[in-house]
Amino acid sequence: MQDLEFSLPATLADVAQATQRVRDWLPAWLDTGERDAVELALAEALTNIVEHGYAGLLPQDIRVRLVDRPGALEVDVWDRGHPIPLRRLEEADDTTFQFDPTDLEALPEGGMGLALIKAAFQEVRYRRRQGVNRLHLVRRM
Repeated sequence: MQDLEFSLPATLADVAQATQRVRDWLPAWLDTGERDAVELALAEALTNIVEHGYAGLLPQDIRVRLVDRPGALEVDVWDRGHPIPLRRLEEADDTTFQFDPTDLEALPEGGMGLALIKAAFQEVRYRRRQGVNRLHLVRRM
């Protein structure tokens, strides 16, 4: 399977189109639940870039690359927005989803997107270099 690489404008409408494009491309070795998890995680990553990364900035394009390697799916996302606060990335885990949905005051205010990303991929790496953010995600078979 050939890699999928594209750029998209930093708008929510373009995020929806991009995630559908990715869904159509995903390798057959991913079952339906895995495809859903990858699509949702990528939608969260791109939405976070649009809403938080470019908040107060002139949005630039977001670049996405997916590679189907033997036994693994690798996803890279690049943008020039604000950096991801490392503390938020480090603290995001499956405990984020442990709350009482009937207690409205205890509902988490944010961070669920990062937790969803970390739940969908076995490897989540982030770095910022020369004003460019790179999120590297790996999902293994």
